[in-house]
Amino acid sequence: MVYRKICVAVALQRYIDLPPVALRQRELARALAAAHGASIQVLSVNAPMPLLPDVETTEDKLQRFLAPLLDEGLEAHWSLREGRPSREIARYVQDIAADVLILGTHSKRGPFDVGLGSTAAAIPQDLALTVILIRPTEDEQERTRELMIPRYPFIFPYG
Repeated sequence: MVYRKICVAVALQRYIDLPPVALRQRELARALAAAHGASIQVLSVNAPMPLLPDVETTEDKLQRFLAPLLDEGLEAHWSLREGRPSREIARYVQDIAADVLILGTHSKRGPFDVGLGSTAAAIPQDLALTVILIRPTEDEQERTRELMIPRYPFIFPYG
């Protein structure tokens, strides 16, 4: 199979810095794009709630996330949507006619995230594209917890 449009759906809003799983998603997208001559479309979905003052915006994080890809001369773009992540990801991959979706999981973050994580589990099964899930290692899970924005609201609309 030849991939022409690679979608990377990354969770960035809740974190001070780019989470380790997002960095692995970027590296896989980079390798696939280089091998297939594909473009990379990066999507992040914000929950409809403001961030705390003095925290880097999701737009800024997306630009930082894309910088190494652009520096390599790869075609890469980002989009930011608001709403329920699983719904917005499904709409986006259909809107851009993506061939592959690279999705990170957060795996057993809490009682609401048993197994894959609620967003990964809520992605519609009938999407006509390849879905690659990146699971965090134990070290990456710990690092991700450390990167969570302090005092970030506990209630977050996953899925």
